[in-house]
Amino acid sequence: MRKIKMVPDAPFHNNCDVTVYDVTDGNEKRRCRINIEYAEVDVRQIKQSISTKEEALDSYKNWINDLIKYNIHDDWECVEGYDRVLKIIDEKITPYF
Repeated sequence: MRKIKMVPDAPFHNNCDVTVYDVTDGNEKRRCRINIEYAEVDVRQIKQSISTKEEALDSYKNWINDLIKYNIHDDWECVEGYDRVLKIIDEKITPYF
């Protein structure tokens, strides 16, 4: 299982870029960069299949997990930054619920 660190850029009103580093061996190695979109249209699309903000956050978590697993080709555990990313998403989608 790979150990990763997530470093979000300053969030925009509709998206946030997150850099993912592999820190398994003690050295930081940039593995991928993901763009998390939470504009009104994005949240509206998610709301077609869910009804609560908690379900929307779960949807974002599942998407992030799958995307990172695809990019690093292995199971992973986040040792730093995941909570910051989820907090950004939570703050940005709250007005839509």
